Amino acid sequence: MEIRSLAARLTTRRLGRPLVYAPRLTSTQALAARLSDLGWPDGTTVLAEEQTAGRGRGGRSWWAPYGQALLFSILLRPGFPSRRAQQLVMVAGLAAAEAIEAVCPVSVALKWPNDLYARGRKVGGILLEARLAANGQVLERAIVGIGINVSVDFAEQPDLQGQAVSLHEVAGHAPDRGALLVATLSRFEAHYQEVLAGGSCRSAWLERLLWMGREVQVATPRGTLVGVARGVDEEGALLLECADGVMEVIRAGDVSLRTSQG
Repeated sequence: MEIRSLAARLTTRRLGRPLVYAPRLTSTQALAARLSDLGWPDGTTVLAEEQTAGRGRGGRSWWAPYGQALLFSILLRPGFPSRRAQQLVMVAGLAAAEAIEAVCPVSVALKWPNDLYARGRKVGGILLEARLAANGQVLERAIVGIGINVSVDFAEQPDLQGQAVSLHEVAGHAPDRGALLVATLSRFEAHYQEVLAGGSCRSAWLERLLWMGREVQVATPRGTLVGVARGVDEEGALLLECADGVMEVIRAGDVSLRTSQG
């Protein structure tokens, strides 16, 4: 991607200003964190063609060959209560889904808490890394990473082939990554401004969530829970109704559709 022409296409006032580009990085998250420590402003966006140590949530690796995915991280300085951090994942997921649909004939769903799905497989993901102020109550810094599989051929990765998919595969062609970035930043900024003003994009996010009202299992730090996904609260926690009627509020975990009773 040609960075000068790409920067000129941006329609945002804050996000992507500045836009930092590197052909290859260990990770866009790591560079965004370093720039934050150097005092770079809210809205700084780091974009790369390839990450040599890209990562997803829970320390998982993120595989994408050079130039075949859209990989970027946004530095934010929200200054709002730390309990609202998950709202940034809502903002990112909703923005990415809307952007994909704007540039590509693909319907996008979201899997709680941070995955983008198309035709039943993962097409992208969100990673939030936050730093709290000294009092532990304020979100001083947040780095939101977004990765979207644009033209990745998962035939090269048999372990991922049944789980992940690219936009090229589901749409029959790969959308322009620059257009996808511009659209994502535009939608992100709109939803972010709403959240900063005390609003929420929860309703629109919830409408896209997979498996609401269905029986799921959730792997959490304290074990696997089974129940019916009833929705999410205002802060993005999953509401899981267990068999005993107790409503569990889950703030971290991996959810999957329960297909058997074994």
